Amino acid sequence: MSPRGAKKSSGLAADLPVTARAARAGATGGGAVRTGAGVTDPAGSGLAGGVHVDRALDVLEWLAQASRDQGRQLSDVATGVEHPKASVHRALAILRRRGYVLQDDHGNYALGIKCHELGQYWTVGFDLRFHARPVLEALNQTSLETVHLAVYDQGDVVYVDKLESLHQVVVRPDIGNRAPAVIVATGLALLAFQPELEIKAQLTRPLPAYTEQTPQQPDEIAAILAEVRRDGYAVNRETYRRGVCGVAAPIRDTTGAVVASIGLVGPSHRFTAQHIAALRKQVVASAVEISMLLGGPDRLVTSSEQPSR
Repeated sequence: MSPRGAKKSSGLAADLPVTARAARAGATGGGAVRTGAGVTDPAGSGLAGGVHVDRALDVLEWLAQASRDQGRQLSDVATGVEHPKASVHRALAILRRRGYVLQDDHGNYALGIKCHELGQYWTVGFDLRFHARPVLEALNQTSLETVHLAVYDQGDVVYVDKLESLHQVVVRPDIGNRAPAVIVATGLALLAFQPELEIKAQLTRPLPAYTEQTPQQPDEIAAILAEVRRDGYAVNRETYRRGVCGVAAPIRDTTGAVVASIGLVGPSHRFTAQHIAALRKQVVASAVEISMLLGGPDRLVTSSEQPSR
């Protein structure tokens, strides 16, 4: 492609300054293109363009974490991303022009409205099942048990995806089925992190004794929910169906709010205390992995770290 044609690109890398002589040399095979900040692109290979894009993304990610309370000066950004000040300034200039970064009268930089717009597009088009499916499959293979993905709806847990156990004896709840959130592991992992008024409303609902293990007193259920918040996971020991146990953990989004849960369910003869302890670690790790896909925390969050409501 000729230098004139190359100018028409609107990408971040293309907008970064390249001398006419260097561009001409790269386009005609006359050697490496020097793109500034010590970055050399061998004969127009495109490697330097990748470096520039990577640098711009470093700047955006750093600003997202560091400028929540106030904007940051150029020197702060350069130090934070550990890139040369001149190249960070060029990246900021392009991001500002495109609306991804704002600069106030004092020279402070912060994220721009374009970042919010992209986040909205992502939210509208996001498919939880699609993104969580590889994690569910991995958990199913390592645990050999039935895996559930669930969401909360007005006191119930709704199963939106599942993979059946690889054992001969399996538990088969169907996708779309509901269960009371106060007695199944996936439901407890969701209800425990609902607003206080919602929890109180659910504790006043009459609850049938599905089994001898079903908790029915509000104080008893409230104590169970407190344990879930403290530990970061929930366990069901035959509280919904005789001979069926489960363990689940909450999935959080970018705000830290619990938006879904992932759980394992199986027959009680396999779900011994020792086995549940091993499965719990796998479930929590899978919940954290899905949370990270949603932009959420990269570790288990317990009651002392709950986001304020």
